[in-house]
Amino acid sequence: MLFMSINFLLAADKSSRSRKLKHDVIEAVNELIQDISTCHELIAEQAVEHIHQNEVILTLGSSRTVLEFLCAAKEKKRSFRVFVAEGAPRYQGHLLAKELVTRGLQTTLITDSAVFAMISRVNMVIVGAHAVMANGGVIAPVGLNMVALAAQKHAVPFVVLAGSHKLCPLYPHHPEVLLNELRSPSELLDFGEFSDCLDFGSGIGAPLLHVVNPTFDYVPPKLVSLFITDTGGHNPSYMYRLIADYYSADDLVLERRTTSGN
Repeated sequence: MLFMSINFLLAADKSSRSRKLKHDVIEAVNELIQDISTCHELIAEQAVEHIHQNEVILTLGSSRTVLEFLCAAKEKKRSFRVFVAEGAPRYQGHLLAKELVTRGLQTTLITDSAVFAMISRVNMVIVGAHAVMANGGVIAPVGLNMVALAAQKHAVPFVVLAGSHKLCPLYPHHPEVLLNELRSPSELLDFGEFSDCLDFGSGIGAPLLHVVNPTFDYVPPKLVSLFITDTGGHNPSYMYRLIADYYSADDLVLERRTTSGN
């Protein structure tokens, strides 16, 4: 009888802990969803502090955070022009340029290769990010490293907008970090037109033409002037401390568990 009572208590305790864990996980997920849904507004509220009258802003590709940031400055009666690099080969900049015009902003669409030619007219570069690493480096859409280099060459501030959910506790050299992924070659060329240059497993030999279509760029922290997050503006050197506020020491240890016999 005593043995059964102990088993019952253990089972009840385990059930109670499971319910608490489930509740905590759901609560944490809901909090994250709330943070993601409001971060654009919190970042956009700071736009009027950074964008001034008659300035020229340059960006590349398409980012909702950048869109809301620019529109927030426009709503505060700031008059400025936006240069949008088209973001080849996906040309997401076309979508952003169209949306900016719809919202009433003066917009100029340029090719990515024209960035160096146009950067001398620019007062500030404002871009989004895929992730912000612990060292202040940025994983960003392909082409942004070129933009950052152009900005540095002409002493133009390079500003990155990123919600706190994009902060990553890892460093770029960490083995768990995949800095890039390759997209389909079809975004760059027509397979029919180039079929005679590509060997699709015919066994004749290696093709003379190889197509590389990376998704991301890595922008080192030395090229970033300022991060604007939902908690305010921060220098790249401060990002590791900001990230430490969001991650515990246990979160920083990522291990691959290998199992044998499975």
